[in-house]
Amino acid sequence: MQGVALIAPVALTIALLVWLGTWSENTFGGLIKTLLPAGWYFKGLGLLSGIIVTLGVGLAANLFLVRWVVQLAESILERIPLVTSLFQAFKDIARLFSQDADQQLGQVVAVDIGTLRLVGFVMQKDAKLPGSFDEDDESRVAVYLAMSYQLGGFTVHVPKSSVTPLDVPADQAMRAVLTGGSLQSAP
Repeated sequence: MQGVALIAPVALTIALLVWLGTWSENTFGGLIKTLLPAGWYFKGLGLLSGIIVTLGVGLAANLFLVRWVVQLAESILERIPLVTSLFQAFKDIARLFSQDADQQLGQVVAVDIGTLRLVGFVMQKDAKLPGSFDEDDESRVAVYLAMSYQLGGFTVHVPKSSVTPLDVPADQAMRAVLTGGSLQSAP
């Protein structure tokens, strides 16, 4: 089992990269063959084009018109019942791996619920539920608790006294939660 644990992440990463490279070559390669004069196409030009298109889209995302078109497309996708669930899940995963994951996920905290200690992310510092039944209680925070090996989780409204801030980057904490791993870094 230790061998599988060591080899599986590397093998899966390499397999994903090979699949993406093959897909990019097959998708863009045929189009490029038709656009270029005979003899100019070489194997790998589709992959290179895919990388250039990805970088170009990333740079173009900073333009106002492109952002407006993307927001329009998102608003359309969010109105389609099944598609909106998939779209939001993929969007959340993409945000997780973006450079600003710490701002997107919120402060990493430990939440004490009874004898349990869970790792979560503060989504709202002064959480109030509509029609809240706990106006007299101490103020609460909304904490997102991701589920291991799942695309989902729970948002709980807990008293501030049951939340302890952790000095861990959000991406490292999310990775630990999603894989059921430890928050401690490897030696």
